[in-house]
Amino acid sequence: MFCGAGVQDAWRDLEACVRSGEPAFRRMAPSAESPYVLMAGIPELTALFDEAMATVASWSAAAVATAIDFSALRRVVDVGGGNGTLLIGLLKAHPHIRGVVFDQAHAAARAQQRVSAAGLVDRCEVVAGDFFDGVPNGADAYVLRHVLVDWDDERAATILHNCRAAMPSHGQLMILEGIYPARISPSASCQYAAGHDVNMLVCTGGRLRSEEEFRALLAASGFRLSRVVPTQTDASVIFGEPA
Repeated sequence: MFCGAGVQDAWRDLEACVRSGEPAFRRMAPSAESPYVLMAGIPELTALFDEAMATVASWSAAAVATAIDFSALRRVVDVGGGNGTLLIGLLKAHPHIRGVVFDQAHAAARAQQRVSAAGLVDRCEVVAGDFFDGVPNGADAYVLRHVLVDWDDERAATILHNCRAAMPSHGQLMILEGIYPARISPSASCQYAAGHDVNMLVCTGGRLRSEEEFRALLAASGFRLSRVVPTQTDASVIFGEPA
């Protein structure tokens, strides 16, 4: 996906993106709400994106399942859960949990197939919808894996507000994303973070965020950043509690 024509073509507009702060797709389609709206009209590209995200999600599931204590949780909603790979991995690792995969209709259809193939239809519900409009109610935990990185602060805050409105007072938020370092050094991890951050600008208009930026975003959305737990991947779990 990252070496495909779509991403490569977007990087041709790097200078314009840096100067304007706007992603490349807005030059081609100024009224488009997001690149995902444009991608929805290209089935093969949508399928490629889903498979790429599923590949990363399989790594994330193993890392999160071992790094986080799920013993007190009973119901988990994977917001923007794609084809369900992450939640399926968590449900297999923790048999006492029930879950909901929530994403747009095309992703939800693939998630339903994967959930059925995994033999988890009795423990995992698949719901189609738009996280800018709302998310399923009443879960103990809401997981956002590589979701907020795709959006600017205003749109990210809308997603978080909807999660806050849906969760009970004891609920918790788990954001699984990379954390932007306070200073960029020549280290491989810092160079990766910088490259990923620019790629988000160019392709989606999103961004990586530092711990303090996550803290401010959560505070503006009805949450308090309670802790950050590193994993064996390049992402950490940023926990938010209702403020």
